[in-house]
Amino acid sequence: MATISLNDYGFQLSARMAQTYLKRARYVLDEKQSFDKALLNQIHALKAVATAIADEYRQLEKFCGDYERFCGLQTKNPVEWISKWLVRGISRGYLGTTSHHLAHKICTFHSMVCSVLVEE
Repeated sequence: MATISLNDYGFQLSARMAQTYLKRARYVLDEKQSFDKALLNQIHALKAVATAIADEYRQLEKFCGDYERFCGLQTKNPVEWISKWLVRGISRGYLGTTSHHLAHKICTFHSMVCSVLVEE
């Protein structure tokens, strides 16, 4: 979880790792057996949350790819160069903010899954 939330491998790889974690978490939740209706409702809700967070991480991963392609574009004049650097700065801020927001979501999700998994 720390590796994902701290983006130790960069935004795009962290997004991929998070999606893998969420897929496995959904699988583990599917395997949880219980006759308690409240617990089953919690599991269902957590699976929905996992899907929503995974979608957000997919969007972040796509944005990272678009950002990398944009960074690789050549500029033809000083106006394009300045514009490119402004867009890069804004995009980098967006990546940081979004990643930080998703890190909180996935950590909270992880805590909730752990508490459900230890319930009998």
